[in-house]
Amino acid sequence: MSELAGGQPVPVFNCVVHLAPPLADGTVVARVANLAGIEGRGRSQREALAQAVAAFKATVSRYHAAGEPIPWLDHPAPLNPGESQRLIAVHL
Repeated sequence: MSELAGGQPVPVFNCVVHLAPPLADGTVVARVANLAGIEGRGRSQREALAQAVAAFKATVSRYHAAGEPIPWLDHPAPLNPGESQRLIAVHL
């Protein structure tokens, strides 16, 4: 956790994203590898990553606010052919 200026702890979570090359129609898919069922799609890598991270943050925030354990994947999904991995720190 990091802290705000007032000393309040800010939870930080690692979002592991696998970014695929553009599909035939130009769509880019970014899938979260360490939390099931989350992905973003867009016309660019930036747009796909922004959607994936926003969905990740919303999902993790719900679990965190409810005091429930986050269902992390013990073994994140492997890279598919042509995918690259991004590691993104997400502050709630």
